[in-house]
Amino acid sequence: MKNIIKYSFSVMIMISSVIVLTLFAYKTLIIDSAQDDVSSEEQQTQQQTPPEDKPEAPAKKEANFVNADMSYFGDALFIGDSRTMGMWEYGRFEGADFFANTGMSVYNVHDKVVDVNGVGSTGLDNLLTSKKYGKIYLMLGINELGYNKDQTVRTYGELVKWLKEKQPDAIIFIEANMHVSAERHNTDNIFNNTRINDFNRRISELADNKKVFYIDVNEIFDDEAGNLGEEYTSDNTHVLGKYYVTWRDWILTKAIMPEQES
Repeated sequence: MKNIIKYSFSVMIMISSVIVLTLFAYKTLIIDSAQDDVSSEEQQTQQQTPPEDKPEAPAKKEANFVNADMSYFGDALFIGDSRTMGMWEYGRFEGADFFANTGMSVYNVHDKVVDVNGVGSTGLDNLLTSKKYGKIYLMLGINELGYNKDQTVRTYGELVKWLKEKQPDAIIFIEANMHVSAERHNTDNIFNNTRINDFNRRISELADNKKVFYIDVNEIFDDEAGNLGEEYTSDNTHVLGKYYVTWRDWILTKAIMPEQES
């Protein structure tokens, strides 16, 4: 009798185990099936739902340049190197101030002391603190071509930002660096038009055509190959004195009036 009871108990345990295992397997099968269905639905949803369009960067406003007369320079400041000194010496810019020096660069512009007509010897910070300007023309970069390009562009951008802070009401004109002649371009590993063009392209991106504008005088002095025309220069780098008036008159075709700002 004891053997029968013992056998029956063992059979019941086996049957219970089978039932439990069967229920567990069934439950697992249902869960896996449900997950597969959810996964399938998610995949279909992802396929049917187009990706969100990324907002496009706003297009840069076109620069609406106009012609101006000589009075436009009455509240203008030109900052630059030897090319800007040529403007001061030969361009007959009536009423404009010039903060220019042969060796000036974005790296030393804050340290230079220059004689400014009607002001005397002054640094740039003192000049901008003591006098208000409506336009600031900036032409630097040729002396920096031998330096690290990325660092120079960053320093140039910092200078533009600083000028905006010092003279918040002024329109800033970033002037492209003028090309050199074909002779220098073909023989100089540093001061050549390939490097000048790349630098000009990068500083042109600082213009927003609201308060900062980019102008490129090379359009009037370049030859067909994009070099400074031989007829305009005697040293392969600067235009002859008589052509600075031509340069001045061209700048007057790139004027921005205060009411054009936005």
